[in-house]
Formats: sequence, C-alpha cells, structure tokens
Amino acid sequence: MSIDKQQRKEWAREHFRGFENVLMPSFTPDLASLDEEGIRRDVRLTIEHGFFSTLCSIETGLTLDEKKRFMEIAADEAGDRISVAFSLAGDTLEENLQLLEHAERAGLSHALLSYPHAFRPQSEEEIYAYAAELVQSTNLGVYLFASDKFGFHRIHPTGVPFGVFDRLADEPNVIALKLGGMDSGLMVEAFERWGSKLLVCTLNIGLFPLTVRHFGQQWSGAWTVEALQTPQQPLAVQFFEHLREGEENAAMEIYWRLAPALGAMGALMAPLVPTGAYHWPQLKYYQWLGGGNGGMTRQPVMRLFQRNLEMIKGGMRAAGLQLTEDPDDSFFLGRTFAAEPVTASV
Repeated sequence: MSIDKQQRKEWAREHFRGFENVLMPSFTPDLASLDEEGIRRDVRLTIEHGFFSTLCSIETGLTLDEKKRFMEIAADEAGDRISVAFSLAGDTLEENLQLLEHAERAGLSHALLSYPHAFRPQSEEEIYAYAAELVQSTNLGVYLFASDKFGFHRIHPTGVPFGVFDRLADEPNVIALKLGGMDSGLMVEAFERWGSKLLVCTLNIGLFPLTVRHFGQQWSGAWTVEALQTPQQPLAVQFFEHLREGEENAAMEIYWRLAPALGAMGALMAPLVPTGAYHWPQLKYYQWLGGGNGGMTRQPVMRLFQRNLEMIKGGMRAAGLQLTEDPDDSFFLGRTFAAEPVTASV
C-alpha cells in the first residue's frame, strides 16, 4: 500500500510497535549467487517471531543488482504481513538515491539513514545536505541513526550531529531515531530533544523498563533480537509487550530469565561496537538456532569459531530456550543446501 510522504509520521506512530530485526542475505554454498529460498525462509521466520518489521542489510558484499533483488525477494515474501526496510548503506549518494527509488517500487516501507565510508564532511551543513537529498527524494519513511560509527566527531564530541537531526526531524517522512550507543546521557537527551517529533528507541533492552515508563518507547530496531528468543518462545517480544501494557512485574520475570543470553550476547558483541563492524555470520547463527536459514556471507567477513558457537548456545539454553538439534556444520551451508551432498574441492 502506497503511503503519502505527509502521512508517514502518523503511519509510524501506529505501525512501529515492538521489534524490527535484521534480515541478512543468504547465498549458495559457493557464495556466487543469492539463495532466494533461504531469504524467503528468514522472512517467514521473522513473521513467526512476532516482529513488526525486518531490515534488509545490504552492506553484506552484494552488487547493486543483488541489493535490488534482495529487497524484491524480501518484500514479495513479506506481502502485507510485515514491513520491510533497508539500510541506506550504498557506496555513494547516487547509489543510495537509486536504491530508494527501487525500494519504493518494490514495496518497501522505510529506510535507515547511513553514510558512505568515504563521506568525510567538514560541517553540519554538508551532513544535512547529503541526508536531505535522500529524504526529500522519496515517499518512504526514513529513520535516523544516532551512532559514533560514522566518524562525525569533528562535528560533535559524541559523533552525533545534533543540529542536523534538529532540522531533519521536521521533514514529514523522517519518522524515528535509532540510538546505537549505550551512553545514558545521549539517550536522555535524544528522547527529550526529539521525542515529540520522532519515535526514539534504544537497543539496550536493559533500559526498556525506564524508557518505556518515562519516554513511551514503543519500538526497537533494527537488531538481532533472535539472540534472546525463538519463534516458539518469543521471550523478548513478550517482555516488551508486558512493559508497554504496564505489566512490569511480568516483564521483569522474563528479563531475569534472559540474563544468561544477554550476557553471552554482550560478551561477543561489545568488543565490536567501537570498530563500527558487524559479525554477519555470528548474527546469522543466532537466527539459525531458532530455525533460520543460516549460511556464510561473502568476504570481507569475520571468522566464526566453535568457541563462539558454544558461548551463544550456552547462554540461550541457560535462558531455557529450545534450540535446533542440527549439527553446527550444517549452519555453514545454510538450510537450503545442508541436506545436499557436498564435494570437497582440492
């Protein structure tokens, strides 16, 4: 369903409720092509998890044509059952404009604002000009990312361009703000400064009892919520729902149950946060344990060690989550191909 740009903020207030996860592409075992069935499987599983949206992570070694096809597959499989977004993480402004145009035609609903690695602005005005051209070119909703990963520290000590966000918040289709860091001062200022215009969210689930009660947080994304639940045991979704309904005791019972899984996730992910990098196979492994397709992503990519797999499984099982019984070796092929014989090359 097409939504006019002027209606995007209202649409988001009604629609952004709960969690948005990250959809990573699946590939054939030789990594030569996209695995369409694997992608579709992960979209279906996202719906089973109870998330309201999934964000296509295009910064995973895809060509421009593959980025477009990845979004098409996800939107086609999702239909009207779940929203589909994507990260505006193309290599240039021109590529991102092209991706926005394609995403709108393909039926996606919103996008996460990002910046190319080669983008080195000298002023807030440069950042605003870049972002505004993207935002004003589309009817899609756009949400902002308050993170130090973009290297804007010459603009503001936090790396977050406050003045830019002040101006972008007035755009009719800028709908939300994702807080990527764990700085509590930034969190409070973001909710108080932009909360009347944007749906601000933190990814720090441990702060949800505070942010829901005092700031009315109603969504969180995009992140790998599958580290804390399976479709059959949607603990994170239930925790968030209890908080939003004012049922704090029931929510905290679930939160303390999740402590081992949270601890394992933090131990593995926290060292990567300052680097601005993502461990794509590790994130896909979390999803695979709950029935997702799994499989490796293209280089450059971090290696996934068995010690990491054991830590992940240990934390999730300690939280009482029932995980796949399939051997870990089958993860590296992905479920589409795991049942097929593999001939080793010499």
